[in-house]
Order: sequence, then C-alpha cells, then structure tokens
Amino acid sequence: MMKRYPNILFALLFAATVALGTLQGVKVRHLRESEMFYRWILAQATQFRIFSGEPEEPIEPGAKKMMDRELFGSVADAVEPVFEDVPVKADDLDSQGKPMKRLVLAASDGAQDARIWALVHGNSLATQRQEFLGYLGEGRLISVASRFDPKAVYGSQGADISLGNIFFGFRQLAANFVWLQVDKYWHQGYMHRMIPLMNTCVALDPNFIDAYLIGAWHLAYNATAKMPDTPEPLKKYNTKFGVRMGEKELYYYMAIDFLKDGILKNPRDFRLYFDLGFGIYDLKLKDYAKAVKYLSLAVHQRHERWVPRQLYICMELNGQYEDARAGWEDYLARYPDNELAKTTAPRFIKRNEGMIWEKMAEHAIEQAQAAENPDQAEALRAQAKGYWAEAKKVWESMAEPNGELDSFAMGRVMRLKAMELIEEKRYLEAIAILENARWKSSPLFEEASNTIMDIKIKANIPLSTSERKEVFRREEAEKYRLKDEGGKMKDEANR
Repeated sequence: MMKRYPNILFALLFAATVALGTLQGVKVRHLRESEMFYRWILAQATQFRIFSGEPEEPIEPGAKKMMDRELFGSVADAVEPVFEDVPVKADDLDSQGKPMKRLVLAASDGAQDARIWALVHGNSLATQRQEFLGYLGEGRLISVASRFDPKAVYGSQGADISLGNIFFGFRQLAANFVWLQVDKYWHQGYMHRMIPLMNTCVALDPNFIDAYLIGAWHLAYNATAKMPDTPEPLKKYNTKFGVRMGEKELYYYMAIDFLKDGILKNPRDFRLYFDLGFGIYDLKLKDYAKAVKYLSLAVHQRHERWVPRQLYICMELNGQYEDARAGWEDYLARYPDNELAKTTAPRFIKRNEGMIWEKMAEHAIEQAQAAENPDQAEALRAQAKGYWAEAKKVWESMAEPNGELDSFAMGRVMRLKAMELIEEKRYLEAIAILENARWKSSPLFEEASNTIMDIKIKANIPLSTSERKEVFRREEAEKYRLKDEGGKMKDEANR
C-alpha cells in the first residue's frame, strides 16, 4: 500500500503537519496576546492604586484620546464579582475617596496572579482582550507604547540597535549592549547622551530592574552633584509635576518618572519602591509623606530586612510617631535574636514615645492659646507641663554606655526647658538654651533654628543677617506658591 501511494501519504502527512503548525501558531499567538494583556492589567492596576492621586501630564491639543482608563474600568467591572472575596479595607480609596475596584486590590497581591491570568487567558475577558489589541495597534494605550511598539522604542536619539533583535527574541541581549553604552557615556561625562539610551534600554527589556535603579541614581545624584539649589525666583512652575523647580530639581523628578515607569512594569519588586521613597523623596526632596507612601508599598512586597527600618524612620520624620513606635515594636518582636534589632529598636521606640508626649503637650498649648475661658486655659497649660514631664522622663532614660545622655535625647531635654521658658515669656533665656542645644545635638539644629526665628519675630527681637535672609526666602516661596496656585485654579476653570 505504502509503495503504491507514496505521494498521497506524503501529501496527507504534509497537510497534517501544516495544520498542526497552524494550530500551534494560533496557540502561541494567543499566549503572547494574553501575556501582553495581563501585563497591561497589572500596570494599570498599579497606576490606579498608587499614582491616581498625583498630577497627570496635560494632554496636548489634537492628540489621540488614550483609552487606558476606560478599558481598564471595563475590565475591572467585568471581574468585580469574581474577586468578591478580596477584602476592601477602610483606607483602600481612590483619589476621589471611593472604594477601589477589587481587581486593583487583587493585582497588588501576588497570591491572586494565577486567578487574574486565568481570566485574561480564558474567555471571560475575550471582548476586552480584543479591544486591547485594537487600541494597541492604533497607538491609543499610553501605558504600553514604549514597551510594545518598536517604533516608539527607536524614536529616541541614540537607539542604533537593529529592529530584528526584537522580533528574534534578543531584546534582553540588545538591552545589555545599550546599557554598556550608557556606562561608557557615564565614565566620559556625557550625561545628555545617557538619558535617551537609558529609556531605550528599559523599553527593550522592561524587566531590567538594575537599569531602572542605576538610571534613577544617575539622574538624581550624579547629574545634580555639582549643581546648586535653584533660587526661588528662578524656579518655574512645572504643570506636569505640579511643583516649582529649576534645572537641578527637574533631574529629581526625571528620576521619579523613571522609577515610576519601572514600578508600572514590575509592580512586585520592592527595590523600585524603596529607591523612590528613600533615595529621592526622603534624602533629596525631604517629602516625608511621599517617602512613607512608597516605603510602605516596598514593605508589602517580598523585601529585605532593612526596608522596614527606613520606613519607621521616615514615619518619625513625618510626625507619625504612633505608627513608627508600633513598627519598631513589631520589628523587635519579629527579630528578637537579631543584634541590630536588639540595639536599635528599643532606642527608636523610646524616641517616638518621647515625641508622642511632646506632641500631646504642644496640642494642649495650642488649645490653651485658643481657649476663651482663663480657667480652662490654665488647666490646659498645667496638662501640657505634665506631658512635658513625661517626655523628660523618657529622654533622661536614654543614656549612653558611658552614662551620658544620647545626643538626640540631650537636645530634646534642652528644647523642653526652652518651651517652658517661652510659656513664661522668658524669651532671651529660651533663645540662649536653643542656641546651645542646636550645636550640641545636630538632629535638633534645623528645628531649633526655626524656633529661635519664631521667638524673635514674636517678641520683636532683631534677627541676624542669616535669619533675615531665611525669612526673605520663606516669604518668596510663599509668594510664588500663592501665585502658582492662583494660576492653576484659573487654568482649571478655563478647561
């Protein structure tokens, strides 16, 4: 039989092979399309959960309408019943104060990834998946343009890698070669040439975490190392970021954007959240509220032991003393045998306990100053003195091994004495103590200096030259802040 009809058997075998190949090609294409859709959903969920309350870049006139938000809303509504077992906490609110969609919350939990993938890969979201592919082809999904559109990848100057690298699966190899060029430009001091190549590198390989981390470090630290802070009159209001800035500050926000792009594409990697919160918002911008926000997100991912320590320190700097104390107590309970935890945590627990008493005292003083009843005001001042006494007990318990007070605690004790003198209107004595305190306790320097200026202004005591300059800088900053807010309100009214 086989000898008599070899051509027919060959034809049948060839047809079966072609059919099998076609079927396999359809499966591979479906997997690829599902993966793109899945990653886009994770990116959009991260966008809604983390960045929804931050200023959006204005849309230029005549630009295409981007469909990310509407499409994600459709996806989230479709799967809301599927994730009804995902708890919605009291603080799980969007920028408008409404409870977040359960898909947004599920996407923040790595344990839910398999369920999300099953929905994306199956028939439940077939309609939305096709809409996604259509919008993707039309260039109407801003969150994926730099990642899935080869033209967008090579639209930047300095991208001289063959397009074939993408289609033959060599994107990561190409990204490595691009990064070598970035490193070469860094050593040559060509920062302006590095930036487009850094963007190209992460567009080629969106999971190249080190490229995001090192790139942001180059922008926020190396590029600004020799730049002076921009004087307030020379700053300009940036509508994209919603702040006034000069050339130096712009590099900080470029680094922020770079790390946020990394977070959107790698929402499970704690290092991106950590560098954004600690490296930029804490160390560079002194924006402790934002630092706490991103360090808290870092802690919610799989992280190293040192991450929560920086979170609790930033909580203290942000005035969240109760949260910081609770964090350090939990840290000590989780690592009771760790030498660093045993020596560091108790000290910070006491620091925050003392600051809680001080905060209570200051609140009582504010109430006393606002009270119309003299007896009530006197009772509140007595209450404040009681709180100060409790704070002093905490500070005096913080002794070094040689018996001397911890330098932080020493400064706080001296500040407490100054606050009591201020209440007694003994301003010159209070200033003298604070002058001494700010040099003996470096952590108190800025706070003590500001308090001295406030006392002098209140008591009509002449300011020093440096203090007059600082007051002028404050007034300038406030003037421009009010001007920018007025212009922003006007722009919003005209839209």
